[in-house]
This record gives sequence, structure tokens and C-alpha cells, in this order.
Amino acid sequence: MSMWFFLFLFFFSHSVIAHSTPPASILAVRHISAGSLQLLPRLLSPPSQKTLHSSILKRSQSIPTPDQLRHDDSILLKFAIPKHMALHKNSQQPSIIADPDQPLEWFTLSLRPTQNLIHPDARIIYESSPHPVSQETTSTQLPLLQENVRAYSGWSIDPGQIDSWWNEEHASVDRPSPEWQSSYQDHRVRGWARIMIHQTTGMESHDDLEQLVFEGSFQHDNQLWHIKPLESFLNLRTPSDSDPLPWQPHPTGGLVVWPESDQASTSPLPTSCGHDQLSFNSNPEHAVYHAPQPISSQQQQIRFNSPSSFSLASMSNLFDHLLGIPSYRPAQIPSSDMKFNQSSRLIPTSAKVGTLQRRQSLTNDITWLGNSTTSSNFINSIGSTSGCPIGSRVVFIGVAADCTYVSKYKSQDAARTAILTNVNSLSAIYQRTFNVSIGVVELNVQSTECPTTAKSDALWNVACPGSDGVGMDLNKRLSVFSEWRGKKGGADGAGLWHLLTDCSSGSEVGVAWLGQLCEVQSQSSSTGQVTSGTGVTAATTNEWQVMAHEIGHNFGAIHDCGTGCDLADACCPQSKTSCNSNGNFIMSPVATKNTTNFSPCSIGNICTTLHSTVNTTCLVTPGQRSVISLQQCGNGIVEPGEDCDPGQNSNSTCCDAKTCKLRAGAVCDPLNGPCCQSNCQFSNSQQVCRPAANAECDQEERCSGTDVHCPDDKFADNGKECGASGQGLKCAAGMCTSRDQQCQAQGLSLSLTKACPASATADCKIACVDPTGRADCIILSTNFVDGSECGYGGRCLAGSCKAGSIKDTALSWFRSNLAISIPIAIVAGLLGLMFLLMIFRCLRDCVTRRAAARPQYAPPPAMAHAAPAQTLLHPPSQQHWIDPSAYNGPVRM
Repeated sequence: MSMWFFLFLFFFSHSVIAHSTPPASILAVRHISAGSLQLLPRLLSPPSQKTLHSSILKRSQSIPTPDQLRHDDSILLKFAIPKHMALHKNSQQPSIIADPDQPLEWFTLSLRPTQNLIHPDARIIYESSPHPVSQETTSTQLPLLQENVRAYSGWSIDPGQIDSWWNEEHASVDRPSPEWQSSYQDHRVRGWARIMIHQTTGMESHDDLEQLVFEGSFQHDNQLWHIKPLESFLNLRTPSDSDPLPWQPHPTGGLVVWPESDQASTSPLPTSCGHDQLSFNSNPEHAVYHAPQPISSQQQQIRFNSPSSFSLASMSNLFDHLLGIPSYRPAQIPSSDMKFNQSSRLIPTSAKVGTLQRRQSLTNDITWLGNSTTSSNFINSIGSTSGCPIGSRVVFIGVAADCTYVSKYKSQDAARTAILTNVNSLSAIYQRTFNVSIGVVELNVQSTECPTTAKSDALWNVACPGSDGVGMDLNKRLSVFSEWRGKKGGADGAGLWHLLTDCSSGSEVGVAWLGQLCEVQSQSSSTGQVTSGTGVTAATTNEWQVMAHEIGHNFGAIHDCGTGCDLADACCPQSKTSCNSNGNFIMSPVATKNTTNFSPCSIGNICTTLHSTVNTTCLVTPGQRSVISLQQCGNGIVEPGEDCDPGQNSNSTCCDAKTCKLRAGAVCDPLNGPCCQSNCQFSNSQQVCRPAANAECDQEERCSGTDVHCPDDKFADNGKECGASGQGLKCAAGMCTSRDQQCQAQGLSLSLTKACPASATADCKIACVDPTGRADCIILSTNFVDGSECGYGGRCLAGSCKAGSIKDTALSWFRSNLAISIPIAIVAGLLGLMFLLMIFRCLRDCVTRRAAARPQYAPPPAMAHAAPAQTLLHPPSQQHWIDPSAYNGPVRM
């Protein structure tokens, strides 16, 4: 590292430099003057988790009313705002009151439930107000249940194209995550959306705007919009912000919305480029400043599936490629926005098992491509996603709200709502950029009244600094909060903790420790600072963006460069040739417009540190979220040590909801199983607890008489023929169905009638032939039921295609590819026949050669018993021949 870099860090570590600054003044807010909420018809008889993969999903023909909205509904939210502003009656400021004659601009948001926002064991702790005399407080711990949080993610849709889109939603067409809408390249998609709906219970119709309360953010045609209830906006506004009039009929005074283009120009960007004045963050020896650099793309190759993921389905895909079999899959639409995600799936040819870096394993797809060289500002990793997760990950965090923050929002419930809205919005940025979602595992909400003396177990919960010397500034609050987090330890499962306050320090509204992701312990420095995986954000109208900025520091991101910087400085440059990023990105040290994206340098920065520097043990795969044990009475789940659990705010005659113990005389609770009667006794053994789904493929189950649960489901073998002949129906997980029938049931709104071949996809998502001919297959987000055919001879199981035997796989491939398999069989037969002929000839030649090589012997002459005397006649040509008998005696025969 050059001497200039050390001098630079030394200078700025002793200078007052802004962290995150307040947003620009909001010049105008507009009032949502019309709107409607429409719910997607729900699935008939929603299956339990045990029967989720063995039920054909059908939607009801009736549409739920808005006042029946649930957390798991898919919705269509429409609203209109005036295109022009009227003047405030008492000033020259724009008013939210729209002129009825003004033209309206309509927005349509298609929303689905946000995934991974609430940990299954999440909890919330409410602190009571301090006692007037003793200042003592009490804590109340409750489960933070997902069904009580109506958080949604989705897309902003072209209003003129909503009919076709909504029909596809009825059929549950599989779509990319809402955060990837730009890569989807669907002309109907205009942007993304993250919305929290607070109130619909009083809505008498789908367009009853007076009883609809929601907030969040959405992007439409690259313009970022914010929505807040007027009450919340007035709590957060600064004196320089627009002061709107309330709409009296609305319970919160109306819903206000403003685009970032309606904000004032920001103050000149700071000429400094350092991170901040915290010595821990600016220390030249900090591990973040010594992260390895990525290698060039020429050294990379496509990463193949690990051996653990090998299957006959993947082998069949390889056969398809080798044999030139055309794929029967929908075309993948390329996108520039997906380039970095695809590059993160590459691995260098030189990567060996023995050289995997720290925290890597063969089963961990957080990969790194590089060697160990020194970096100061990540200029060599700009735009690189090497090191970021290939598959989806989620990090669950804890969020605390001190008394000043809760007081700002007027109530604990309003503060809780604001926290969840913030996390719901900021998670979108991390999910689409790094494939990492942000969820909540614990909330700690203090009372609206600050104590005169801070409690020893929450020293951070004090008032803002005043002239009397009481209170803490932002930096001190961070250090004290970090010490609290360290004492708390990691048993809560939180990868980070974030504190929300209303105590900004001058122009600073946020601060965090650099590169402390997943750090659950605290460390003290010689300067008195205490570090941990923490950050602090002050309340503003865009606090979710400030939180995203501070969490970026926890992930290892340094600040983007501003004016006056040099390419060698310790800040993230715009490119290899340009330093100033003009404050257009999340990691800008000041809040500016349209800060919804990380800069290319910040992307390379974070992905680099995720591999080489920061702890990533808290990044977990969705679905593997029960990483902690927060045993809670009242969450509706019977856990070890509990006899029963009727759930929060539930009354049970059999179970004490406060202790989760059975009442006297009770042996079971009907709320916890189907084999318990209303008198709190087990059902008899003749009670049917699970009727047969089909007489040919399933059998009914009866209660055992000694258990509250129904016995395991048993059914006929998958693949057994059933139903009327000629319909191609087969048993699958106790149902008599077919792939075609499942397409017809699920895709009624799209007129889907025929399934694509089982080999069309490698998974078990329902794939149906597109009747319009625009695509080969339409892929739905739902799965074929367990036991349905998939791949080549496989069967669906819990949404995955499990390969069958080698024989079944070979036969299925043969039948599915007759155009190729028959010629191959003929050629193979001819080759086999030729081979047999060759063997026959070889055997024949071998026998012949052996016969030729054997010695030949003349047979012995026949023996005579009485040979008569014979007169020898000499040849006439031997006239001078001498008779040898005179010398040798007579010849013996």
C-alpha cells in the first residue's frame, strides 16, 4: 500500500466527515385521490404443510373482499395521483388537495407476499414506560407472527396491460423475483414495488379509499416514489419539507406520495472521500482494505453441479446436448442486468479443493475467484460479483427502537410498523443486487417516554444530547449499543443488530461499523470505542435508504467517491478512469436522489469482502431458517416442554394459553390435532381423521384412540393406472390424476389444457403447452403433485424430481425421443449383429488354425494271419539286377 494512502487515511481519521446525511427537502407531496384493492381468488381448501405436495391447487370462483385481506394474499393495488399541484391556501407551497378537474396519473401494483421477511421464531419485546418514582420498567415478550404482517413485493405494471397480467396471476405463472423485474424484460413491467398494508378492515368496497391505509416505495419508469400515511409524514417532516393539508375523511389524514424528482437539489457534495471519522473504520490495517482481487474472466470456466446435486435428470440433459435433442423449454430472455449474477456462477479452472478459501466448502456456493493481493479502493473489482452467493440467501437481523424514535412515531405500534416497512423496502435492494434478503428475527421497542436514568441493560435508551449534558450523540450511541449487543450474544440468531433513534448528530443521520456482518461479540479498542455487528439510523422520511447504507457498511462497503477525489484514494471510484460517482448510489456519503442502487464499485466491494473478509456464517438458505431456538408459548406450535399451544390471543377450554399446559382433566387440545374431541379427550379409534381422496388410490385413516394426531397417510403405489380407460390417469400421492389434468385445473384462466412432456423441465413446476403458440411451455409457480411423472422416469417428491431406476430412466428416454431412439436402436442392433458375426468368424478361424497346426500321422498297415510265399519279380528295366536273397536270406513278410 502506498505511503499516500496511509497519509490519506491518517488525515481523514482525524477529520469530521459526514456519514449519511438527511435527504433533500421535499418540495411537494401529492394526495392519492383514487384507488382500489383487488384480491386474487384464494386456493380452495389450502393444504397443510403435510399435504402441500399431494393436492391439486385450484382457485375459488369467489373473490375475497378487501376487508378480508390476509398476509398470504396476492393483490392488485391501483391508485391515482394528480399530475399537477394546486397551491396551499395559506402559502405558496403545493397542497395535497387535488383539483377534481385535474388529470390523474394511474399506477397499478401487482403484489405477492414478501418472502423471508419474518423469521418463523421471530419475537417482539415491548418495554413499558418507566415508573414515575422508581423508574422501573417491565418487558413484555410476544411472538412476531407472519400472519400479522401484511408485507408485499411485486411489480409496477402498465395499466393498459393489466388484464393479461392478472389472468396469469390467476394461473400462478412462475415469474422471477419482483426485484429482478428489469431482467425479466416483460414490456408490461415498469418497475418494482414494496408495500405494507396497515388497514383494510373498514373497506366496504374495493375502491373505498377512505378506509385503506398503506405505505412503501415503488419504482416506475426509473422514478422512485414514496408513499406514507399523512400522519407518519407529518411526524417525520422537517421545517423545509412541504406541509400538506389533511384529508378529513381518512383515518390518517390521507395517503401522500412524492417522487424523488420533487425533492430540492442537494447541497454540494463533500470534497472528502474518506469513510468516516471512526478510527476502527478508517484504520489502514482493517481487513476490508486488504481484500483479495478477482482474477480475469479468461481464467474462469462454467461451474458444474457438485456431485451431491448429480441426478439422472441432469444426466438426461447432458444426453440431450450430446445427441442434439431440441430442448422443450421456454426460451430464457437475456438481460444486461443479470450479467453479474451469471458471472457469479463461474469458477476458475485453477480452483482446486485444496485451495478453497476460508469459510468455503464443497457444499457452499459462496465462491471466490482470486488470489491474495492488496486493495485499497476496489478499483480492480468494479462490477464483479465474484464471491457473492449464487443461490438465494437470507440474513435475519434484530432491530431496536429507542425512546426517542418511538416518541417520534407517537406509539409503539406505529414504531413497529415503521420498522417492518423499512426492512421490507431495503431488503429489495440487497436481494436484487447480492441475492441476499434481509429479514427480522427480533424487535426491541422501548416506550415513548425516555428514562431520566438509563437502565443498565439498555444504556442506549436515553434522550438526545441536551444542554444539560444528558443523552448520547450518534457515535456514542453506536458504541454503547454495540456493547449491549455483545453482552446479548448470538443466541437470538441475528446476523446484525440495528438501532433506530431520533438523535441525529448535526447533518449525520447514520453510522455503522465496517465489515462486521455476523459478528455477535463485541470488542473494545484503546480509544474506548466498542465494535460489533451493529449500526444506527436516525428517523427521516427516507430512513429505509439510510438503513440500507449503514447495513452496506456492515457488509464491508466503503463510501463511493465524490468530487475532489483521486483514483488512488480510499473510496470506491465510479470506474477505472473516473473517480466521482456524483452521489447517485446507496453508498454515497450524502443522501441524494434515486439512491436505490449500489454502484458497480460497491457491488465489487461487497462481493469481495463477502468471500475474503467478513463473516458469512449468518447467511442462511431460505427454508433452513430455524437456526435458533426461541421457544415461545403462544406461537401455535407445540414445542418441547409444552403440552399444547392454542396460539396468540386464542381461547381454549382444554389448554392454558399462558402456560401452554393442559387444563385439569384434559388429555389433548382440538386446536393441536384432529383426533381430539371438544371435551378434551382423545377421539375413539373408529373416528375417521383423514378421508380417502380417491377410492382407487387412497385409503382413509382413523384415529388411534391414544394420540391427538392422525396416523401417517398411506396410499396406492404411484403410477398405478386408475379412472376411466383411455384418459391416461394414474395414481399420484393418493390422487387419480394426470399431468394434463393438473394443467387444466391450475391454468383455467389461460385456457391451458395439455401438459408439456415430463422431460421438458428438470424440476416439478407445472409446465403446460402455451395455447397461443408464443412459447413452447408456460411454467407455473405451483408444482405437480407428489408421485407425478417428471424428467426421464422420475417422480415428483416435495417439489423436486427424484430419479427412478436406471431401467425406468432408459425406457422413459427411449419413449420420449422415438425420432432418435429408434434409429439409434436400429444402428445399435446392426452393430451388435456385426459384432456377433465377427465373434463367430473369429471362433471359426481359431478352430481352423488349430486343426492346421496339429501333426499328421499315417495309419498303421493291416495285419495278415497267413501270408503265402510270393515270388518276387524284378523290374524289367533292371536287367543286371542281383538277387539280394543270396546274401541276406529270404525276405520276410
